Amino acid sequence: MTNYLWFTLLAIARIGGASNSVHTSTPRLATLLEVTQQTASRRLRELEKKGWIRRTINRQGQVIRIEPKGIAKLKEVYSMLEIALTEKRLVTFRGRVTKGLGEGAYYIQLEGYKRQFREKLGYKPFPGTLNIQLVSDADVHELQLLKATIGIEIHGFVTGGRTFGSVACYPTRVNDQVDAAILLIQRTHHKVNIIEIIAEINLRETLKLEDGDIIVLKTRVHE
Repeated sequence: MTNYLWFTLLAIARIGGASNSVHTSTPRLATLLEVTQQTASRRLRELEKKGWIRRTINRQGQVIRIEPKGIAKLKEVYSMLEIALTEKRLVTFRGRVTKGLGEGAYYIQLEGYKRQFREKLGYKPFPGTLNIQLVSDADVHELQLLKATIGIEIHGFVTGGRTFGSVACYPTRVNDQVDAAILLIQRTHHKVNIIEIIAEINLRETLKLEDGDIIVLKTRVHE
């Protein structure tokens, strides 16, 4: 996200726009941002175009509220700041084993991904992913903290006329027993509280996991 857009979202949040629709004016925002009215107006149009704010113009000025997409962007930067300022080294969260979409085995066995997994993770993954659903809002927050750090990048590629997106990998420890890797996929059909895990072995069989079982993931960051 462009820095100036985040600061504009922050200014709107400071006047209450993260939780309510607020009356404000372009001059007021310009003062908060220390920019000209024209610049403030242009930034509001950009945010509106991206769907990060909802804005209504009336005689008193305008009514603005930050939309869920905008809130997500604020939380993304908040997570980056929390990691940087607290020097957090271990991200821990819990997830409930759940059925996947059945696509993991296909993607993992694509040579474009498989080669990079071998080179960057040091092993050939078992052909399938373990899907987990995060248990609580606190666990989702821990995942956001993880996303705010730089993982091992698995580059996207094109094959057979089809484009496959990039993947960020984060080596993790499952139940303090097995080494694995969390996959944060650039293009995914999953909800934000669903993540996929790969390992050299079949995690379900090795850890005797069934749908509904809770597992704990511990991931070190900034090593």
